[in-house]
Amino acid sequence: MISFLAPLLISSVLLIFLIRYALNWLATSYKFQLFGKMISCVDTDERVLALTYDDGPNPPYTDSLLDVLQEFDAKATFFAIGKNIEDNLETTRRMLAEGHELGNHSYSHKKLVNLSFETVRSEIQKTDDILSNLGVRSSIHFRAPYGLKRIKLPWELARRQKANILWNVDPKDYETADPDEIADSIIRNVEPGSIILLHDGGGNRSQTVAATKTVLQKLTQEGYQFKTVSQLMSLQA
Repeated sequence: MISFLAPLLISSVLLIFLIRYALNWLATSYKFQLFGKMISCVDTDERVLALTYDDGPNPPYTDSLLDVLQEFDAKATFFAIGKNIEDNLETTRRMLAEGHELGNHSYSHKKLVNLSFETVRSEIQKTDDILSNLGVRSSIHFRAPYGLKRIKLPWELARRQKANILWNVDPKDYETADPDEIADSIIRNVEPGSIILLHDGGGNRSQTVAATKTVLQKLTQEGYQFKTVSQLMSLQA
């Protein structure tokens, strides 16, 4: 009896492992999404990049970033958390007034992979409503919190015809306080059409502000222009 059950037990354990591996891959892959549109970069020959910032608004760091972007006449996309928008309306209005793009990064930055459809819908809709009430009339792009997706979130985004905007350059500004390290990582890895992941929220982001200035200085000299995600998407080859 034991010899009969052993292969069954091994098969069951292997199946569970494979299912867990597949679900984790679906959640974290930047190359594949079950439903809807996922974008991590844009196919273009033009020397154009998209700087994107997550988790804000977060004064004074978001305001400092806006100062730097204004200095170089660069536009960026801020994937904002709905609750942070409500708490920082002045900074949010400044972003919009200066021509930057605001995207939806959920209302409370929960990991949406294991939550109910109702919660996923609420997290998206509440922030869409906040941005619409602030005058955003263009398509509101979405970025999954922590970049995690799987099944329910892509399904809901597809139902709303909303793109999930990820990235192909991640200098991990959330792991280092060294602005030179952040800037060097970006400069080494960008190519035309890259979407760069940075953060203006989540605490002290002075390293991100300093790195942004270095990146703008060096890559502008190399002929790159910095556009919003929507502007970048319009150049898709």
